[in-house]
Amino acid sequence: MKKTIILIILILNLSITAFADDVSVYFNGEKMDFIQSPIIQNDYTLVPFRAIFEKLDMTVQWFESDRRVTAQGEDVSITLFIDNPEMIVNGEKKELGTPPVIYNDYTMVPLRAVAESVGANVSWDGDSRTVTITAKESEFDLWSKQVLELTNIEREKRGYSPLKWSDALTEIADAHCNDMIERDFFSHDNPDGLTPFDRIKSANISYWIAGENIAAGQSSPEAVVKEWMNSKGHRENILNPDYEYLGVSVRKGGRYGIYWVQEFALFKE
Repeated sequence: MKKTIILIILILNLSITAFADDVSVYFNGEKMDFIQSPIIQNDYTLVPFRAIFEKLDMTVQWFESDRRVTAQGEDVSITLFIDNPEMIVNGEKKELGTPPVIYNDYTMVPLRAVAESVGANVSWDGDSRTVTITAKESEFDLWSKQVLELTNIEREKRGYSPLKWSDALTEIADAHCNDMIERDFFSHDNPDGLTPFDRIKSANISYWIAGENIAAGQSSPEAVVKEWMNSKGHRENILNPDYEYLGVSVRKGGRYGIYWVQEFALFKE
């Protein structure tokens, strides 16, 4: 009898949760890549929580003790609990069509609910199995590119070539920014002892030379670039004529409120 009950439960679970490898998610026209593919549960699409919240420029935290996810944005705070069909948005409870779950050791959250809670528009194309998210850019979304522009202004004053934007270096910068916030440290080397050069190599990037600037607490791109230019080591990175590419990250949260990372490199062809 016990074996029969277990079998029925397994069948029911398989009927409500399935892989969604053929589901594509586009955010402001750019296709999102997920380490864990989306899943379909009760006809709702769920994705890894960190991927979607960070795309929405929110600072995320996971609390193992009570299986809780929090996300903090400019004017919105979201809390979700695993297997709980409610989320809390700015202190107000909202019902979910399906609860967040742990799947293959990843925390998965309902895509439409979390995106719409921050004012994004979400649409579903059943024929192509595509989710399209359209979110309005805030001033904060533009700060990384403004740091690039201000950095290039300083370089051009000295006759050096402007740096080019690198998505690959920006991903590394984003990861280090988030790591400093989540593990509460401020250093080029993370608590595992990995250096900026280790992180670049781990991303399978071949380079001739590389460097990193970090900062915390500055309230604007102008403030952080000014502070870097007033520091010998940081200024040397900004004005190094051998660098060709730059990645920039800025994230809110943590002890200092805001964190900044620049990743410089000259790639091997």
